[in-house]
Amino acid sequence: MISLWKQEEANKYKTDLDLRVYTSRLLGRDSSLVLHGGGNTSVKSSATNLFNETQDILYVKGSGWDLATIEAEGFAPVKMDMLLKMAELKELNDPDMVKYQRLAMTNPSAPNPSVEAILHAIIPFKFVDHTHTDAVVTITNTKNGEAKIKELYGDKVLIIPYIMPGFVLAKLIYDMTRDVDWSKFDGMVLMNHGLFTFNDDAKKSYEKTIELVDKAENYLAKNKATLHVDKQSLHVELLELASIRKEISNIKNHATISILNDSDEAIYFSKQNIEIISQQGPLTPDHVIRTKRVPAILGNDFKSDLEDYVKTYKQYFKENKKDETLLNPAPNFAILKNGATLSFGKNTKEAKIIKDINEHTFEAILKAEKLGGYKALSPAEIFEVEYWSLEQAKLKKSTSNPEFAGKIAILTQATSEKALAIAKMLNSKGAAIIALDVNPKVQSIFNKADMIGLKCDTTSQEDIKNAIALAVKSFGGIDILVNISSNEDNNNLVFQELDAFLKLGIDSNIINIITPNLDISDLNSSDIPIHTIVSGLNTDTNIIAELVCTMAGKTFLNTQDSKITLK
Repeated sequence: MISLWKQEEANKYKTDLDLRVYTSRLLGRDSSLVLHGGGNTSVKSSATNLFNETQDILYVKGSGWDLATIEAEGFAPVKMDMLLKMAELKELNDPDMVKYQRLAMTNPSAPNPSVEAILHAIIPFKFVDHTHTDAVVTITNTKNGEAKIKELYGDKVLIIPYIMPGFVLAKLIYDMTRDVDWSKFDGMVLMNHGLFTFNDDAKKSYEKTIELVDKAENYLAKNKATLHVDKQSLHVELLELASIRKEISNIKNHATISILNDSDEAIYFSKQNIEIISQQGPLTPDHVIRTKRVPAILGNDFKSDLEDYVKTYKQYFKENKKDETLLNPAPNFAILKNGATLSFGKNTKEAKIIKDINEHTFEAILKAEKLGGYKALSPAEIFEVEYWSLEQAKLKKSTSNPEFAGKIAILTQATSEKALAIAKMLNSKGAAIIALDVNPKVQSIFNKADMIGLKCDTTSQEDIKNAIALAVKSFGGIDILVNISSNEDNNNLVFQELDAFLKLGIDSNIINIITPNLDISDLNSSDIPIHTIVSGLNTDTNIIAELVCTMAGKTFLNTQDSKITLK
């Protein structure tokens, strides 16, 4: 691993907080150090209050911010004296810790401070960097992991046994280090959790992270715990993938995005002894909030496998619960045995985050297996994080998803003004979009994670099959077809090819937008409502878009067929 520090770039940042932003982003650029909001950083500085008094302030990463893109306002300013007094308390529950940390902030509009703010405060250096580095955590998550860390770093790092994040972790380290000379250490390794580095200089603190991670990577290489995966082949049945997504949606009680990971690494992992290695637990405990403790393993009878998963999850909950509320027992990802993997989310962003976490976890597990065997935390320890009171509090708040969250729409003639307006409105209401058009510009117009453009001739059976494959692999299936056409044969071909997938959709609808001279009377389906909008050349595109969203919504679900003519 190499340092990304550029002195010319660093010279642009003048204040303590500016430098903290710069080095935080350097850490965030490397997904092997932090992923999707993981890790946290801080800087100790001072500020003048209303009474012209100087106060020592800890600027610590705020909840909800990502190190890769963090801005100065993403750091919560917390009074140091309050944090240090909190560290001296014998006990403090986490909800109260969050409350008092917030009361100690000098800016009430700033985000909540990290749950590790007290820990950052007691480390007696100006800059503190905390990462969940893959290389270090791979080593800690092996049999005799602590001995391996000692072998690797000697007495140059503090080694902290695993304990729940939050106040108890800060208190443990506070008590362990009262008589410690911190200047003798290059960093601190939290077993099964991550790495801390620290210094009074921003560059030195950041580059200590790079140095310690580089040593860990070299240790893995020296012990032949590396990974080289040959090209893998895969054949998947698209209808089966759509069926799995429908079943997952049923268990979760809402439409769900399902992303197929058919990378060489994912396919290779699915061919290993996954009944053992995939059922150990996540790489770091914070991942459980996204991924759950373990994936489902799906074989020839995926419905039975999912039923078994739900039963097992409920048993895991029963064995570890106190007064917590049961989360939905459906898996958040699945391994297709000898196939690939699937990630499930209420939207594309959530499913992609889970996919990204899995990719790093698969690699770490396979390397750890070469280093004596992967060993995650116990189910009880993982449960403690999954059902953390701070997470349970979020469940009690009412949440609402956009109307079409988790749903997938295919649009034809997608570069037309009508389609652009429809796609924009459906997407704004939560739908993922597959946009089809013979115009190659469709791929640049629709170029987002949840809006994908494909050059497609809808009079070509092969092109339509490619579009179906893209929809199923990228999002899991097809729920809504918005077919804009002035060609009867075109309508029939699109409908025929998509019919089986729409029947596996969630509350599926077909919406045809046609010119007044087109006859579509032959189009019919006993299972799927077909709505038709007859649109003139001068019809307002926003009116059409609103009508499409209405027809695709729940109010039209029990309507077999409908037809509206717009002038």
